[in-house]
This record gives sequence, C-alpha cells and structure tokens, in this order.
Amino acid sequence: MTIIIRKDYCLFDLMKKNLKEHYESKRRLHNIIHVSDILPSNCIRKQYYIRKLPEMNILTDESILHFIRGESSEFVITKLLNIGVAQTELKIEELIAHPDIMNEEFIIELKDTTSYKRLDINDKKFKSYLRQLLYYLVISGLEKGIIFIKYINEELKFIKSDPEGDYFFRSNKSKKQEIESWKVFLPKDDIIREILKNEIIRRKNLLLKAITENNVAILPRIHESRRDVVCSKCEYYKICMEKDKETYDAIDIAKELDLFDINGLIDFKSSFGD
Repeated sequence: MTIIIRKDYCLFDLMKKNLKEHYESKRRLHNIIHVSDILPSNCIRKQYYIRKLPEMNILTDESILHFIRGESSEFVITKLLNIGVAQTELKIEELIAHPDIMNEEFIIELKDTTSYKRLDINDKKFKSYLRQLLYYLVISGLEKGIIFIKYINEELKFIKSDPEGDYFFRSNKSKKQEIESWKVFLPKDDIIREILKNEIIRRKNLLLKAITENNVAILPRIHESRRDVVCSKCEYYKICMEKDKETYDAIDIAKELDLFDINGLIDFKSSFGD
C-alpha cells in the first residue's frame, strides 16, 4: 500500500473565487460615496475610474491576501475589545461612513500596516489615519477617538543601497511594540470641526459631479511630489496622465495647503492622560 500526497489547488481556487465575489460586492457603486473615497491622501480620480472602468480594476492574489489580513485582523480586534458596535453606518448628505468601532462616547479606527517604521504625525500614512478618524468625529458629532495601529513587520534598519536594491536588517534584540494606539480629541465647539465639514462636503460634491457629468477633468490628480509613489503602479495611470485632461481649477486644488500643514493646528504628544 502507498500513501500518495500531491499538491492540490482546488480549495485555494475556491477561496479565491468566493473572496472575489465578496470583494466585488464591496466595490464602489456610482451614487455611493464613502469617506475613504474623498480623503486627500487618496486619489479621488481613481475613485472615478473604479466606477466608470471597473473592468480595469483587476483583483490580484496580493490584493486578496491584503483583504484577508485586514478583515481577519479587524474581526479579532473588534471581538477582543468588545466596547462598541462594529461598522455602524453614518451619513452626511450622500456620504456614507462606517467607523470600525463606535459607542456613545468615542470612535476607534483600526489600522493594519506593513510599515517598517513606527508612524507619527510627520508620516503621511498617519495623517491619513488621523483625517479619516476626524471625518468620522465630524459626521458623528463625537469628540473622542482612538487610532489603533497593528504593525505586521518588526522595524527594519537601512544598511545600504546598490544597483541590485536596498539592504535592511532586523535586530533580534528589538522589543518595539506590535500595537500602538493614539487618543484624539476634537472639541464640539472648535472651528476646525466646521472647516473639516466644509472639506468633506466639497470633496464629496466634486466627486459626485464628476461621476454624474462623466467629467474626470474637474478632479485633481495626485500632487506631483507624490506621483512616483502613488501613481506608478496604478492601472489607470496611462488613461489618467496621457488621455484625460485636468482643469485649471483641479490643478489649483492639488496645490492647496493641507489643513494639517498649518503650524499649531495639531497638538501632538507622544502620550497624555485622560
């Protein structure tokens, strides 16, 4: 008698098929705008293309694995915290928001990152996390929030670069945290709340207008300083940069000073009490 073992991809293929169907069900619809669609850190033009040219938005194995990691991490952390309702739907006009965890006092935004360094207010990714949470606070009317960041990788240290690539190392003695959280407080009477609300409505209206009028030109491209990082691997790069135009107003929007770049706007501390 012989025991035969061989590789089999049936279960993996079935998982991919079911995950693709689940992922497809969450793709953006034309008349539904989500908070993540209009964050200044994200490309608002891409949100237009995803709706108008969905066949070009190919779901890769890498994006499936990223989706699995994010969904499973969110599920586990939500269950462990057990302090609020997950994915409550909030609305402001045609805009929809789904905070990860929310109760009557605060909102918790769960983030899962492969960043090789610990994030803070100087990092664009952290600013994106903060802005999303602040949008939720504005829409909900709450004052308190928490950014909960789970790091998948231990921090790598840069050694050198050569024509073949960059070299890093990970210390066996490293004891950095795998999880960090940051408290955020936005008073109800703070003028920043109204400024953020106007920003939300403006960007939401702009995206809706572009979709309704089939006019992507009124949407700003990513600022030139970030295109190498954000745009280079985008499936819509050629149609966006080489075919479709950009109005002067859209160009001006991309050049506007970011609210978070105003000195003194954010009182950032490494730690603070309740």
